[in-house]
Amino acid sequence: MSDTNERLIEITAEEQAALARAFESTPSVFNLLSTLRTRRMGKGYRSESGEEETFSWSSGHQAKQPEGPLSYSSVEEPLPLTEVEEAIIAWAGLGPNGIVAADIPTRGDLSSLLYWAGRTAPGSSNDNSVDLLIISDRGVDLYRPGTARSKPVEIEGPEDYWKVLHWYRTGLQHLSDSRPDVDWSTSPPGTHNVRPMGAPQYNLSRPGSTWFLPVGDLGREWVNLLLSSYHFGGFYLEDTNGNKPAGCDQWIRPGFLEVGFPFPIFDELVLMFHTSQVGAVVQNMRLACEALGLGGWTMGNYSDDMLLGAYPEVAAGLGFSFMERDLERNPSRTASCLGLEGALEAVCVPSPWFANGEAAVRHVLESRYSRGGLLSRTAGDEAPLSPFNAETLERIKENPKAHVPDWVVDAAVDTIDYLVQEYDIAPVNISPVRAKFSLQVHHVDEAYYQQFHVGDERPFLITDQIRQHEKDWHS
Repeated sequence: MSDTNERLIEITAEEQAALARAFESTPSVFNLLSTLRTRRMGKGYRSESGEEETFSWSSGHQAKQPEGPLSYSSVEEPLPLTEVEEAIIAWAGLGPNGIVAADIPTRGDLSSLLYWAGRTAPGSSNDNSVDLLIISDRGVDLYRPGTARSKPVEIEGPEDYWKVLHWYRTGLQHLSDSRPDVDWSTSPPGTHNVRPMGAPQYNLSRPGSTWFLPVGDLGREWVNLLLSSYHFGGFYLEDTNGNKPAGCDQWIRPGFLEVGFPFPIFDELVLMFHTSQVGAVVQNMRLACEALGLGGWTMGNYSDDMLLGAYPEVAAGLGFSFMERDLERNPSRTASCLGLEGALEAVCVPSPWFANGEAAVRHVLESRYSRGGLLSRTAGDEAPLSPFNAETLERIKENPKAHVPDWVVDAAVDTIDYLVQEYDIAPVNISPVRAKFSLQVHHVDEAYYQQFHVGDERPFLITDQIRQHEKDWHS
């Protein structure tokens, strides 16, 4: 989107009214928090019914969940989300909302930011390392609206609501015409009681549902944090096998790198950064579902490696590429996902996209210093919309601390190449791609809660938004 507020698509009066209803007529965030619950039972779902069925939409397996006290088979037909419903939830998760404040001292690591473009969920160094896979009856799509922003606050009133649909329509990359072949029944050959996709997930990816699956490039976060640590932190990665520097010996001296940081702990720190971002994305989408009167089912009890495609002998999953690692040099037994060509090419070494440390580090640096980058000094550059006025931005760009020095780049490259030589891959102990926490959204089957849950005429789990949803959104 250009740096203007020109309307780029036409939407119908019904679509405008639906968007206005979401922005103007839903409960306050405090009211939503008071009723926010995970509601797992949607139209067309089953619960320990004891009835055999075929998961024709995914694995094709026959399955039967043994009968239990919550035995239930929905008589309602599955009702898929509308385009507007899906677009609102995706935007709430990590859609564009303007530009970030960037209120970080230039001498306090401002240069770690990769973009000025803000999203509805926070991110480590604003690196946009988390995207959103959307799995629905139409197949699999990747939601990535991009980093172009038209004004500091994108949605200021009704005249801006169209952007939610614009970002959805232009930001989707279609990856597959079908749902992935994983479900509750998926298990390794010859096993009888193994549920890699989670024992509670009997209704996983059922027809009519939309599975919003945040997927992260942890490798990008890892490389960016490495540069930040070397530039501003004074820490260097330390190999726990011998407690020695991880290839960066020549820069260990006063004023440069001074304190060792065991690389397994560094890897864990990156994983924590990633999970905090994903948690914010999922919580945003839960609140959106609560506002719209939809069921939001948070899930994490599944093998994201299997879902992504690590075990093709069991299920193809989403078809992402994985590295075959030397188990003797991979003591954590981490399955290393490299990404999906043309969609999510994770920053990791070695991979089809990055042969060595130099390629990975240069790729991350280009996000801010190449032509069009937020800190680029190229004359006549098509600069992105900035939170700073022109004079301030120029002073920032001219400050030496806004630019990663050559020695930091060299130290980071040498560290990565050392880890690859010793342990096969960098990062070592975490998969470069994760998709471990997500939200499945559906239309709530009210009769299930009426049958089993407390509440006289209305179970406590059925809000006004749920009760009015079909009238408000589907009539």
